[in-house]
Amino acid sequence: MKRRSWRAICDRCGFEYSADKLRLEWTGLRTCSTCWEPRHPQDFIKGKVDKQTPPWTRPEPPDTFVDVTYLEV
Repeated sequence: MKRRSWRAICDRCGFEYSADKLRLEWTGLRTCSTCWEPRHPQDFIKGKVDKQTPPWTRPEPPDTFVDVTYLEV
């Protein structure tokens, strides 16, 4: 004898389905096969470490001040 499943509602479209027809989505929703969406592959990509410092640097030179003489004419 075949076991019958209870009736459940799709979390996305709101239609009633047999509970064994609903699938658990990555968002935690129970959805029917037409509403079910796989997780996007871009969600699994990990970023690369971007080393932005140059291999060597020089210290900043001290400030140089120039004296300016104004002549009155």
